[in-house]
Amino acid sequence: MTEKNEAFGGAALVETLHVGDRQAHGPLAVFPLYLDGEAQAGGPRYVTLREALADHRARITEVSEGGSVPELRVVNSGDARILVLDGEELRGAKQNRVLNTSILIGKQSSLVVPVSCTEQGRWSYASADFAESEMVADRQVRFAMKDSTNASLHAGAGHRTDQGRVWSEVGALHARHGTHSETGAMRDAYQTRKGDLDRVLAAFPLVDGQQGMLVLHGDHVVGLDLVSRAPQYAELHEKLLRSYAFEALVRDGEPGDRAVADAFLERIAGLPGRRYKSPGLGWDVRFEGGGVLGSALTYRGHAVHAAFFDVGGVSEAGESGGGDPRRQRRPHPDWRIADARERARRRQSR
Repeated sequence: MTEKNEAFGGAALVETLHVGDRQAHGPLAVFPLYLDGEAQAGGPRYVTLREALADHRARITEVSEGGSVPELRVVNSGDARILVLDGEELRGAKQNRVLNTSILIGKQSSLVVPVSCTEQGRWSYASADFAESEMVADRQVRFAMKDSTNASLHAGAGHRTDQGRVWSEVGALHARHGTHSETGAMRDAYQTRKGDLDRVLAAFPLVDGQQGMLVLHGDHVVGLDLVSRAPQYAELHEKLLRSYAFEALVRDGEPGDRAVADAFLERIAGLPGRRYKSPGLGWDVRFEGGGVLGSALTYRGHAVHAAFFDVGGVSEAGESGGGDPRRQRRPHPDWRIADARERARRRQSR
């Protein structure tokens, strides 16, 4: 598939996936994800934000001395592309922010990126530059951001979120966990419950070659994240896991099984994608329907990062559910998870 091809559907992504053995603890089940070798061949090379900041190859600041809540500036002075994920938090400067969408930042470049505030009660400098926050936003905050960004893109308004909705979800996060922050900072909820969260994370170690995860709370899927390069996914594994596992601290239930995971992948496979130009390199492909909301950052025909959520996994009451039947779509009738040999037979028959 090339960048000139407008079609990038869910089936093109899901057909390349392998699902690993279930890991389970409490109400949480995690299925490691892998891409087949053909899907990875020729894909772009990049480093994570953590790697770039640690090596002083990147600098992130306010766009001006006065700042602008929905925008930050990233300067990449290195010779490697940088991948930043939707929901990845940056701390410092005038207030903590999270990225509205996943972005691949070019080598030796400067880029203004769209962000949302996750610290409502501060607008004063804590530092000149932003630092990496070691966390990705709670999955319900990410869901709210993805949902409102999809709506903004459909309306031709760019990669904007509903900031009020983001603040509301951060407030709800503190309420669920009984935590408090003087500045309304999402990060403070994570810091307060770090010990409890670390014990959950220990039950879901990184698997060799892993490139993503599909996560269930009880018998409902709550989300999926996939990164094209295993070494970079390894840098992101704990951050992404925290995003999903945090909710498990206040949820009960028995972890779901593989059949639930497969059914979610079937729904993704039945979705067409709608393509928008990314703020950085490549294209931002958006998916909605069949009880699924998602996006994939693609570059030169390769999916660099993909994230999908079950729309039933988040409700106004903060409860996990099985999806709104009014938004359900029947999965693509010709799709199922195929092993490598079956895919090879398909290619030979073309």
